[in-house]
Amino acid sequence: MAPVTITPEMTLFEITEQYPETIQVFAANGFVQVADPAKRTSHGKLVTLAQAMQMKNKDLETFRQLLEGAVHESRTAEDITLRAAPNHQSLFPRTGDVRVAGLLPCPVRLPLLEGFASVQNKLAAQGVEVSCELAAASVGADVLGRELVGITSEDDLPHLFLSAGFEAFFDRKNLRRFKDQGAFVDRAWDHLNAAFAGYDLQDPDRHFSMLAVVPAVFLVDKDQIGEGEEIPRTWADLLVERFTSRVALPVGDFDLFNGILLTLWKEFGDAGVRALARNLQQSLHPSQTAGRFAAGRGRGPTVSVIPYFFSKMARLNPQAEVVWPSDGAIISPIFMLLRRQAPEAAATVADYFCSREVGDILAQRGLFPSCHPEVDNPLPPEATFRWLGWDFVREHDLGELIPHLNQVFHTSGASA
Repeated sequence: MAPVTITPEMTLFEITEQYPETIQVFAANGFVQVADPAKRTSHGKLVTLAQAMQMKNKDLETFRQLLEGAVHESRTAEDITLRAAPNHQSLFPRTGDVRVAGLLPCPVRLPLLEGFASVQNKLAAQGVEVSCELAAASVGADVLGRELVGITSEDDLPHLFLSAGFEAFFDRKNLRRFKDQGAFVDRAWDHLNAAFAGYDLQDPDRHFSMLAVVPAVFLVDKDQIGEGEEIPRTWADLLVERFTSRVALPVGDFDLFNGILLTLWKEFGDAGVRALARNLQQSLHPSQTAGRFAAGRGRGPTVSVIPYFFSKMARLNPQAEVVWPSDGAIISPIFMLLRRQAPEAAATVADYFCSREVGDILAQRGLFPSCHPEVDNPLPPEATFRWLGWDFVREHDLGELIPHLNQVFHTSGASA
């Protein structure tokens, strides 16, 4: 995919002509005239992005990143459609001295791949071929799961694997069977970032390396909070009856959504999952929820559950308040697996993904708090986390539990 570059000097017309995916982003954030082809052509040629941001009193760099992210996400989805086609190559490379595979979060995929290319070139100069299939996380856990089910031998696994979420890692039909055999080794740090002190994120078996986490927070439309009504501050608040049909959830974001279902089920059981289903108004991609309040005119969700990354967009909306749950942001882990029997050169690749450079990209550009002990994670002072826990994933087959919870959720709805 060609690089996406949007500069402050570009006119709105130039941006939308080159990147039509940005039209909806402009419209959802107060630039409704951009959605009109005639006005976009006439007025759009006269106004630069910098001028538009000044007129609307919006942060230029945040909005520029929002536009580029929307384009990248859209075009990544097209690329993934091709990857998922039956006749396209596997998500797991089959050749190469070192085989690297997995899914990377969309907001940081390109900068991570750019840095990874230098590692590939360094090893190539030493005569080591590194083959790589690192798709965008939007490919979905279902596609990855189908790939993993077909793996019958440890030798068929990539030497290094990266992804977020729970299902692929702790499904006894997928990677968990190899973890239980001691196939992986944790090459990360002896201790994790101070932000995670007391949460026991490190795999006690030292098989999986947790590189970072994806926190889920609340985005509240204050225009829809009635007089005397309190803004939800905890996950329990989100499950109460007064939020019936008033909540948007990232149902399509399998990794994070499954993490939310699992964590709430751990505390509230099936009743909590049913309450969450009752309160669902609609399933929205986080990029839609972050910019929709002005355009929705009070008809959208009162509360949207979003990855913390998308809170950057929400800051563009004066009606929106980002709430870090006081009982902790539910987290979905970003894991790295290194095969114990991998070639020595695979350790060089693993060291890149465990580096301060990668930690800074995850934390600063993706707002995915890094576990690297030296990274400065940009978190609010009140930030705490809710981690499912290693004891829980040991005691449950998530490959069976996750489908059960999804069935409870999707068959409950307004009947809860």
